Amino acid sequence: MAAPTTLVAGIALLAGLILLALAAPLLGSPYRIAPDGLSEVGLPLGIGEGGHLLGTDSIGRDMLARVASGARTSLEIALLANVTSLALGALVGVVAGFKRGRTEAALMRVTDIFLAVPTVISGLALASVVGHGVLGIVVVVTAIYWAWTARLVYGETLRLSRRAFVEAAVAQGVGSATIIRRHLLPHLSSLLLVIAALNGAAVVAIGAGLSYLGAGIQPPAPEWGNMVFEGQDAIEYAPHLLLVPLGFIVACVLAFVLIGDGLSRRGSVRLRRSWLDI
Repeated sequence: MAAPTTLVAGIALLAGLILLALAAPLLGSPYRIAPDGLSEVGLPLGIGEGGHLLGTDSIGRDMLARVASGARTSLEIALLANVTSLALGALVGVVAGFKRGRTEAALMRVTDIFLAVPTVISGLALASVVGHGVLGIVVVVTAIYWAWTARLVYGETLRLSRRAFVEAAVAQGVGSATIIRRHLLPHLSSLLLVIAALNGAAVVAIGAGLSYLGAGIQPPAPEWGNMVFEGQDAIEYAPHLLLVPLGFIVACVLAFVLIGDGLSRRGSVRLRRSWLDI
């Protein structure tokens, strides 16, 4: 079956951003102040001026080099935070859904506590404790989003646990770890891929938001969120300082959302077709 259009579009957009991030070292230093980076009146160069494809910032640094370096940071955070939050959430959800009893009750109550805490407040509070930088954002995002993954995986695990192939394995005395590894996780793979894509969108947005609020990557290190903060005061005379990094945030979030939508459409068709095969 052909891949959904949204999936193809999302992968293409994300691939473009990954290529930009990989090409960042070839685009020059994001910290270098170009001698010709300002106009005659001391204003940032606009898009396409002076040989700078995306213009320069308020002190003459090339915007293309800075957004490319920011792409490396944002995608690195998205990858690391996604892996950790997905792994922790999937582990809690599948164990709680399969084991039941006191294990289920304990794990789900902890999950509910994390779900009840407002995202922004908990994110800022954790950032003040774990510190700034990539590692700090990864810890914050993992703490925020693992519970959502756990709740979704838990619900799907409950459904799968009632299926004949799981009940047969239990009746034959197969160990819990083996059942989870061989029977549950393969059937959860489609859901986990969708969650990973949507989590990627959330991670990029939260990472940029923390940097914008001063709790993430700190200047002069380029990150899309702190670039938006730096550019907001120049909206009247140099709007590209705000619109360029904001556009890349929107593009990255959109890429993950399109991938998630495409995977959900493709996965739902496969699940319907394989229903009678299980």
